[in-house]
Amino acid sequence: MNSYFKQYSWQRDALISGGVVLAFAFFGPFGTYGDMGFAMRLFFWTIAIFGCGAIFWAVVFLSSRVTIIKNSKPFIRHVTIIFITSFPSAFLIYFINLIFRNIVFPPERWAWLWFTVFVIGMIITGLIFFSNLGKSLSKKEKHKKEVLKIQITTDSDILQFLARLPKAIGTDLVSLSMHDHYIDVTTRQGGAMVYLKFSKAMKELKNYPGLQIHRSHWVSLSAIKNAKLTGRDKLVELFDERNLPVSDKYKNDVQKALN
Repeated sequence: MNSYFKQYSWQRDALISGGVVLAFAFFGPFGTYGDMGFAMRLFFWTIAIFGCGAIFWAVVFLSSRVTIIKNSKPFIRHVTIIFITSFPSAFLIYFINLIFRNIVFPPERWAWLWFTVFVIGMIITGLIFFSNLGKSLSKKEKHKKEVLKIQITTDSDILQFLARLPKAIGTDLVSLSMHDHYIDVTTRQGGAMVYLKFSKAMKELKNYPGLQIHRSHWVSLSAIKNAKLTGRDKLVELFDERNLPVSDKYKNDVQKALN
């Protein structure tokens, strides 16, 4: 049950709902701009949006006890909950329009009222859904970085290579380029020439999140900003605006890494 409710956040929902209230109070949709002043519109839409929100949370609680809803995919579950919520919410909107605006919706407009409530509910739900999606992607990215950090700091071959670098330039690699018996190592903090065979460096960095793009060049995946892999000049653009060549031998590897 707890895992079900963790998929929802009343704090985030309240923040989004508050934003909708302010927007509706300012712009006065559905004729409220001409019928009421700003203060009254703010009061009206606060009752409307947060009242419907309270109904939404009641439906969320009840749906947690219905297996077919609880076990459905997140977006389908949200749509189902909004669909159910829209019926009592339409009655709420009907009564507050009667009280605040002295408007009585005739029976032939009830379907329109319900549909309007449903669409607004879907818009708010969409904001919440994509907010959840962004949060989920952020967590996955953070987890990925933590895994890579552990991998880098525990791999003996990688550590052997990093131990050769001057402390002043750090260990966050950007690129390696071969120059005779030396390697031009660039990090996010600087650069240095290291006396080492390029082939040996490639063996030591085989598990580092990067790839060889040319017989003389290697780049870290996190440093790639863009890549041009068609035409005569195939290049990888790095975040520091440098361009390094990509040979045909490694073109497919670069393509796979970026997809």
